[in-house]
Amino acid sequence: MIKNFIINDYRGLQNLALKDLNKINVFVGPNNCGKTSILEAFILSGLFDDVDLLADTLKSRYHNFSPEYFRSLFPVGQEPIIRLQSGMEHSNKMLHTNLKYEKSQIITNDESASISDVFELQFLCSYDDITEDNSKNFSFHFENVKDGLKIVIGKSPENNILNMHIPCKFVSFSRFESSSRLIDDIDKVLERNLRQELIDILKLFDDKINNFEIVGKDRTIKLFKGNQNIPLTLYDYGNGMYKAFSIAASALLSKNGILLVDEIEAGIHSKALKNFIEKLLDVCSINNVQVFLTTHSLESIDIILEDCQSRLNDVSIYHIRNKEKQTVAKKYSGEKLFTLRNEIGFDVR
Repeated sequence: MIKNFIINDYRGLQNLALKDLNKINVFVGPNNCGKTSILEAFILSGLFDDVDLLADTLKSRYHNFSPEYFRSLFPVGQEPIIRLQSGMEHSNKMLHTNLKYEKSQIITNDESASISDVFELQFLCSYDDITEDNSKNFSFHFENVKDGLKIVIGKSPENNILNMHIPCKFVSFSRFESSSRLIDDIDKVLERNLRQELIDILKLFDDKINNFEIVGKDRTIKLFKGNQNIPLTLYDYGNGMYKAFSIAASALLSKNGILLVDEIEAGIHSKALKNFIEKLLDVCSINNVQVFLTTHSLESIDIILEDCQSRLNDVSIYHIRNKEKQTVAKKYSGEKLFTLRNEIGFDVR
């Protein structure tokens, strides 16, 4: 598990210290306080070796690498622009991740020999006891091409410093969810023989579902119900089922790792929300998944507290707010917030 996480500077987050993180961590607070940015910072920390996830996180936030928007976000010449520190369970060491932004130019090799701008993020990762010269580093280059920008990945982040590979999934429909991503995840679920586990979660939304398949040249997801001869597509069920399918697949693929979910309640009907959150937390508990959620919903918080009464020690809720030159996280243990909710109806948001 990640036990400590410090964000010195990322977007609107400044000097934010998240200490003694738990198995289930919930971030609440007003709009634009930085809840989603916290989830992104985990991805940017260098703890995980999923290059595609890192690229998708950057693309989604930075409008497909628009040069104008990128320049406005990252003043050239200030280094490092982002400082992150990560502490893992059973280790006294802290992983330091510095992100540095640079702009340069290259001469292309095509016939026109044109000059293209290169936008580069360098990830410099080191432990407390490793000198900077021996630190692990890798980078993303964003090069101008005729149709926009392309990504060029530098040295691959194989996490040799940590010497481990931590599974991590990030579900954020306001950022970068796509049907191709879901298909890829379902393929991995099937490769791991987890079909029935995924079906059991889908039954929370329709108990007549007994199977699913990916069919056709377009690889459409079909859901089979009872004795019906004609299956329904995932889209026939609406956004709630699509989101549930995505989160469920991500949870199953995060075994012994990390699951990040932005706005857990968004798009899921209130009648299904309770059973879905309960099932999700059960799946994560069985599969040893550390969970990080954001929510605007008091109902979701109550569901988490009620469902976890037997393991409230595993729950921590953080209220995020911004002060001058500092982002503050007020931490509530599961037991404390459960008592406050039941005795005085305290609204942690």
